[in-house]
Amino acid sequence: MSRLIRLTAIFATMVVTAFAHVTVQPKQSMPGATQRYALRVPTEKFVPTVRVEVEFPSNLNVTAFELKTGWKIEQKRDGSGRITRVTLTGSLAPAETTQFYFTARNPVNEGPLVFKAVQIYEDGTKSEWTGGEGSKTPAPVVELKK
Repeated sequence: MSRLIRLTAIFATMVVTAFAHVTVQPKQSMPGATQRYALRVPTEKFVPTVRVEVEFPSNLNVTAFELKTGWKIEQKRDGSGRITRVTLTGSLAPAETTQFYFTARNPVNEGPLVFKAVQIYEDGTKSEWTGGEGSKTPAPVVELKK
């Protein structure tokens, strides 16, 4: 019986791993709108997530990133003061999910906003969520349309 339980746990983890990745919600927003976004981070490995690095689309104006208990947020800004990337450092246990909230002003044109995210685990391994749609490592995407 214990073998069956172990196999079931392994299978369940594989299914979660196949569908879990860093995402940005909502998946659709309006051009030119000020939007509150949620960066959703799951830990799909057997070790905790300890760091997440996110590069924002160059045409997105991120105005604020909300603090989260237990996490350190380091913001990188360009010469004009615009937030271009964040590094989130903390600990997210295996099979857990958390969300980080930020506010941004969308560009005025319709089209996709592609975020690049790198998730780093306690054992030093990385999941780079920078691939195209349909890849094994898709980057988070928000579609801007009226």
